[in-house]
Amino acid sequence: MDSLLIDFSQVYGKNGTNEISRSVYNTRATLPNTITPQAPKLSFESMLTDSLKKVNELQIQADKKIRDLSIGDTDDISDVVLASSRADTALRLVMEIRNKFLDAYQALSRITG
Repeated sequence: MDSLLIDFSQVYGKNGTNEISRSVYNTRATLPNTITPQAPKLSFESMLTDSLKKVNELQIQADKKIRDLSIGDTDDISDVVLASSRADTALRLVMEIRNKFLDAYQALSRITG
């Protein structure tokens, strides 16, 4: 079995301080400022609007691919099925979110009314 020999003679500085621990301490002092980026401030309204725009874009892309398949511009039916499936799943998700919001609103109105 090989043995590992570590030479610590170069670790200490001229005045006898531990250079490794000083560099680690200095790194720790600067890490929170450099690692923690500021999170973008997103409102719920902008997030919901962006999501609805993406769902609309998926619907438009699916419609275009279906139209291209029907007129013969494309032969790849798997791409058409995939685009339609994505658009359908996104629309179902938006509808479920809407239903949950309506349920929550009705529950709140029963509590306060």
